[in-house]
Amino acid sequence: MYKEVSSKWEDNIFKNRQSVMNVYFDEVLINPNYITDFKFGNTLFEKELELGSTPSQYIEIQIHKKANIQIPKVIRIEYGILINYALTVAEVNSMLVGDLNGIKVKSLSRDDSSFEIIPIGIFNVDDYNDEDDNVINIKALDNVINFDKDDGYYDASELINQKGYATLEEVAQDICSKKGVELRFYFFS
Repeated sequence: MYKEVSSKWEDNIFKNRQSVMNVYFDEVLINPNYITDFKFGNTLFEKELELGSTPSQYIEIQIHKKANIQIPKVIRIEYGILINYALTVAEVNSMLVGDLNGIKVKSLSRDDSSFEIIPIGIFNVDDYNDEDDNVINIKALDNVINFDKDDGYYDASELINQKGYATLEEVAQDICSKKGVELRFYFFS
């Protein structure tokens, strides 16, 4: 479970029928009516488990050419559920746009505290194929690929020199901030 979700989110995750998935191309919300296929997956290891191995996530998304998109540099995915049942159906519908490939998942057209949103990931476009007459196929990898920059080298001496030591959490936060990766803590109950 994502660490920062509220108790309302946890109480509603299995009961709630109204959920949203926001897909952003370079911070522009994509109308889910143009999304013809969406796959989310992960890769644990390519060869073998080694110290420092990190699982990575990927997405494969197919967008209809009528969406009139440019090649994105960054794709951001968020997921959320409705936690405020005081809203009327009309109020909820006015916040939503489209439906994802016929599934009752929609995108939230504006930020509203009635929905609690958690980040799924930030993805970098790896493959962009627009050779088909009707659709664009995009494959993207999450920011974990940033750990491969500089051959994965990290120097903790700057962090340790500040107070003479560093905790594992501080080292993890420092590595992630230097590599441009969001650090998330998960807990399981």
